Amino acid sequence: MIELVKSSVVFNEENHTYFLGEKQLSGITGMIKRQLFPDKYKDVPQFVLERAAERGTKVHHECQFADVTGFEPECQEAINYLMIRTGAGYTALDNEYTVSDEEHFASNIDCVWEKDGKIALADIKTTYKADIDYLEWQLSIYAYLFELQNPGLKVDCLYGVWLYNEKYELIPLKRKSDDEVKKLMQCEVEGKSYLETDTALEWKKDELMLVPKDVINKYLEAVSEIERIQPFVDGFKDTLKRAMIEHNVKAWDTGKLKATITPAGIKKTFDTKRFQSDHPELYKQYIKETETAASIRITLRKEE
Repeated sequence: MIELVKSSVVFNEENHTYFLGEKQLSGITGMIKRQLFPDKYKDVPQFVLERAAERGTKVHHECQFADVTGFEPECQEAINYLMIRTGAGYTALDNEYTVSDEEHFASNIDCVWEKDGKIALADIKTTYKADIDYLEWQLSIYAYLFELQNPGLKVDCLYGVWLYNEKYELIPLKRKSDDEVKKLMQCEVEGKSYLETDTALEWKKDELMLVPKDVINKYLEAVSEIERIQPFVDGFKDTLKRAMIEHNVKAWDTGKLKATITPAGIKKTFDTKRFQSDHPELYKQYIKETETAASIRITLRKEE
């Protein structure tokens, strides 16, 4: 049985603070936001962030409950979490495991898993899309602190556990080097910007982000919401149309909503393709060129 070293750091869940005796330590999440992703949620309304945080906390607690008690969780996300962990062959070694350098930083790791004597660290995300860059930095820092606190243990794998309603995925992550993790932490301690270091500039050089990732995620969330409510909108229009036809109502006005019926009929169209095929020379005489503005086509890749 693997025994983990218990940190002397005390975590206050109510205000999410870490104390080593009388000294308050910095959390990893705040450092990552300040040093690496300062604009991640800048355009997201506060109430949306609070609602997402509340939902995420509930899911985290349900997953922890399943790991600690072995009982079947209630929410679908936690059920999927259990399926992910057991399906990958891992047992839960600890949850919300506190790690620290005992000097400046401390944080809780969502999940410490074990399989065949090997350690895996996992972090649960309940956002619309999992931010791989963010996760890789977060778990790499956790791995560094974990091994610092447990000198005899090595972290074998890092995972993101993505849980979004009925969707779920176990995401293998690439670990950043300990040197880069230490450099990032040192910048935070000294009040310097990691993003202005030579290494960070090299890291960002090949990343052409035309639009910030958080804006992309907001767009994807909006599209998802439209897809969710579209069947209701279409169903409402169809129900109202049938009711108006049945009662021979041509126009209906409720103040905020006005509906009119276009009677059924026969629509006549010109078969351009056939005309071009039958009379190619005559077709050319009637071609009119018009300058058009640039347009964009966005394709969303559907998950399998």
